[in-house]
Amino acid sequence: MSRDYDKMLSLSDDYRFKTDRARLNFLKAQGTPIDYRIMSVNDSDPSKIVISSITKYEDMELPPIKHILAFEEGKYKLKMRNVVVNMIPSSPDYKTVEYEPERVDGNLEDNFNFSNF
Repeated sequence: MSRDYDKMLSLSDDYRFKTDRARLNFLKAQGTPIDYRIMSVNDSDPSKIVISSITKYEDMELPPIKHILAFEEGKYKLKMRNVVVNMIPSSPDYKTVEYEPERVDGNLEDNFNFSNF
C-alpha cells in the first residue's frame, strides 16, 4: 500500500494535532498496512458518510473501525480521531473499539512535533 504522505495530509482533517509537522511525523511512524477492507458504507447523509473497515498489519488485524468522510469546501475529507482498540487477547473486552471525544491531543502533538524524522 502506498505511503503518499502529502496526499494523506490533503485528504484528511486531523483535529488531534495543532501543527502539520507533528501530524506528518505521526503518519510516518505508523506501520504500513498489508490489507484494508471496507466492510460497510452508510451514505444516508451525503454530507457525512460513515465507512466501516478492517485494517490488517503484518502482526495483527484490527476489528472493524468506523471512519467519517465529511463533505467540506467542495470535497470529501477523512475526519481523523482517536480510536482505542483493546488488543489484549486474554481480556473479556478483546477487540472492542472506543472512540474518544474530538480534541487536540497534547501527548500526540508533543511526541511528534520534531523536525528530524
